Amino acid sequence: MPVIKIETWTLDSTKRRQLQEGLTREVHTILGVPLNKITVIVAEFAAEAWSDAGIPGSDPDFREKSGRTVY
Repeated sequence: MPVIKIETWTLDSTKRRQLQEGLTREVHTILGVPLNKITVIVAEFAAEAWSDAGIPGSDPDFREKSGRTVY
């Protein structure tokens, strides 16, 4: 019974569902585990709830201030 936990910033419902379905499908394909035995947990964080280099993800100048150029 694989349990997959993903922590990410807030996703729209379409992307969240695609992520859940895609991860489930890949685990099923690779490990041969029945689909009904695979659990995917998506823990989402609002942009103001996380930071890089002390700069909140919600800061309009986040990329420049944090030095984070790739997501």
